Amino acid sequence: MIFRYIILSFLLIFNSFLNANEYKFDLMDDIFDLDLEQLKTMKLTTASKSIQVLDVAPTKIIIITKEQIEQRGYRGLDDLLNDLPAIQILRHADSGIINQIGIRGIMGNNYFKILQDGIEIDQTDGEFMSVSMQYPLIGIEKVEILYGAASVIYGADAMSGVINLVTSSKENGQIGVWAGKDRYKYFYANQSIKINDGLLSYKAHLHTDQDYNFDKKYRDNFKNTNQSNNFQPHETKSASLKYLKGGFDIGANYSYSSESTLISMNGDNANKNRNIFDKNANLNTQKINTYLRYETDIFWDMSSTTTLSYSQTEFLNDSYFRNRYTGCDADYNCFKGYQYSKSKKYSLEETLNKQIKNHDITIGTNFDWYDVTPIGYQGIKKGKDKLYLIQDGNNAYLSNIKAPNYEQKWHNIAFYIQDQITLNDNFEIALAARYDENSNYESSFNPRIALIHKNNSLTQKFIYSQAFLAPSNNVKYKSYGALNKDSNGELYFNEARVGNSDLQPEKSKTYEYNLFLHLSSNDQIVFSTYYTNIEDIILIEEPLPSGKYNDIQINNPKSAQNAADSHIYGGDISYMGHSYFSGYDINYWANYSYINGKIDYEYDYNLPFLASHVFKAGSTFRYKDFTFSPSLRWLSPIKVAPFDDITDRTTNGYFIANLYASYNITKSQKIALRVDNIFDEHYFTPRYNSSKRYVSPQDTRMTYISYTINF
Repeated sequence: MIFRYIILSFLLIFNSFLNANEYKFDLMDDIFDLDLEQLKTMKLTTASKSIQVLDVAPTKIIIITKEQIEQRGYRGLDDLLNDLPAIQILRHADSGIINQIGIRGIMGNNYFKILQDGIEIDQTDGEFMSVSMQYPLIGIEKVEILYGAASVIYGADAMSGVINLVTSSKENGQIGVWAGKDRYKYFYANQSIKINDGLLSYKAHLHTDQDYNFDKKYRDNFKNTNQSNNFQPHETKSASLKYLKGGFDIGANYSYSSESTLISMNGDNANKNRNIFDKNANLNTQKINTYLRYETDIFWDMSSTTTLSYSQTEFLNDSYFRNRYTGCDADYNCFKGYQYSKSKKYSLEETLNKQIKNHDITIGTNFDWYDVTPIGYQGIKKGKDKLYLIQDGNNAYLSNIKAPNYEQKWHNIAFYIQDQITLNDNFEIALAARYDENSNYESSFNPRIALIHKNNSLTQKFIYSQAFLAPSNNVKYKSYGALNKDSNGELYFNEARVGNSDLQPEKSKTYEYNLFLHLSSNDQIVFSTYYTNIEDIILIEEPLPSGKYNDIQINNPKSAQNAADSHIYGGDISYMGHSYFSGYDINYWANYSYINGKIDYEYDYNLPFLASHVFKAGSTFRYKDFTFSPSLRWLSPIKVAPFDDITDRTTNGYFIANLYASYNITKSQKIALRVDNIFDEHYFTPRYNSSKRYVSPQDTRMTYISYTINF
């Protein structure tokens, strides 16, 4: 088994290097065929909200082009991220969450922002949501991935990074269909056409799959025959519309997702019969984003960008889960716990940019207004108004006691400024700061200092930055628990989670060094090392003193608390290359990442939910109309948070190999095959925010075929 992995790795990476150097060549000057030397001069706006070239951006940014997306067979954003350095993904990591993504040791989807053309399109108020086929890579010209703290420009929740999906600015179109194992279906279409000297773009997708049926793939781990053994399919769909003319830009995005709220597997044999199934127990969410943006030059050659936007995220009324907190009978048949929330955000932003001699100055202000109904109590009644559940022996029913409803309205006002100064031909320094005044939690000041050194083929960046994660209202006020009756008929909670309105932001400080070395126009090495300290980490179930909460006795109360700090350190090194010989066009890449750290708590423990060592590699071989893109990913054992003591725990590491291959039938038609987990590995990863008592089975071999038409 190990031998074939070694052979595959050798063939995948090093065979591409043999006798290739003498055939190096510069690629076409098309944007999707830039050689690596030219790539560093590509323009972007993600780093500073002003136009910069990649080489001098005051952050580390990786750009993935449309060509790379198509040649590697990426479908959703998680496919792309899974190949990048210092990024790890926990699949099936939580109830209702198909994945959690960690960047540079900071695990969680709320720690980074997702933008489309600079407009935020992710969750509105820090709701726990997946990053998968909710973000299909259709109509995308490139993806800009910013590593590290970016609150200085983007405010709350830009602690581990920012991902910007840049849509195509050219006339084009594509229709595609995918089909595969476990009833996988994926349909999409996009088109950009010129109308009245402007560009109208639209795109839509529909995706379903049945990859939750782990009882058929991991039969020894799922024994409960009292529940339905068929999950509702995982489903996503989206639609997007955009019109661009001159400096005027207007757009709207809609997305829907339905994901199973299965309980992650209990890892010990005694609890196997409690691995619960319910085909309709899904978390159903929808997001709406609209915006209006106008860019123009005003007085003194100063550029102005004005943006009005609205976003909304809603956990729909029919979302529910089942577990012991919703009330169960003697056979562990549990009742429904409905979840509902709705958050709305209205934003106005103004950004000004001015060049004054050797100074590139950006000034901005941002006004946000929020209107939020958080999840609150999760009970057996739909909607935002809930009644407490009473568990009476093996029976459960609704009480007449209304659970608290924590509807919230608040605002945030921010000001930021950056001055990037060209000191001489080799040095630039970027000084930036942002202040956020918030009516819901304490205010925040976040600076960034970046020293950039350039010398021919070598670029170095020394960066200090701060960031913060806002305490979302769903984390603050999410509650659950079933009432019991004592011998006198008095109602009480034996165990319950209660809200905490006093939560404050998590705050980080990051020191990093990045090196970019071009060995030739088609060979690049990138090295990064970093240290991050996060204070006031929010732990979601911290014990509280027993007593009365909301006038009801709770024997074992829990709530979210700012209860820990963390120290994260690591580094990564990447190689990217391109060769051509004997009619073969070959791109190859490899990266190794190291991540470690400690959590300072009542007792210290290792940084959880992450592997310390990760190696990823891949190649794209092109010959005439054929393309082959094999890739591999190896992770060392993954650390898990301790459950009841300070003993370090891990789940086993794993090795996964994938293959994407395509054939161009004509210039406009293509068929493709994708195989994930070629060797059909059966493996587990930890459940997010839990201990080794709970682990999640992972997808076995998955096979897909596709057909696309370009026009």
